[in-house]
Amino acid sequence: MKQFSDFYISEDPANEIFLAALDIVYDKDDGKTEHLHRLSKESSIVYLLWCFDGEIHNGGFDQLFTNSLGNNCQEILNSLSILGAKHSYKLLSLALSWFPDSNPSKDRVLRYEQYEKFSENAEYQKEIELLDKEFYLYKDNLASLVNSYVASNPNATIET
Repeated sequence: MKQFSDFYISEDPANEIFLAALDIVYDKDDGKTEHLHRLSKESSIVYLLWCFDGEIHNGGFDQLFTNSLGNNCQEILNSLSILGAKHSYKLLSLALSWFPDSNPSKDRVLRYEQYEKFSENAEYQKEIELLDKEFYLYKDNLASLVNSYVASNPNATIET
């Protein structure tokens, strides 16, 4: 079973772990259904934060809420806390506060229904634009934090 230390020869070990996790998370014939339970706790953190970083940079918090990764908002929040990404944690927490109990549904259809109730609200649009811009300043440098996390967990495995 591959360990994080097996990826240290790469310039970007977290990216290599993310790619290895992709092969485990999705079945060969189904690229839609994620099986995060197949990943170790450590590789799940790498996978979720790598996806989160890409999702926000690609389309902001709105994209996170409307895409399948939004099923994992609470896990992402916990992962940000574990890595000490305080700024990103704060931004995600503020974005999540628009959902009932700051906890969007894990069901994408239900989450979208929740999202539709506030997504056209002018106050929300103004706030989410500010949160997106603040995230783009990249104060936490998630890629660096994830790579440091990988380096500090050499014996972590990719799979459970």
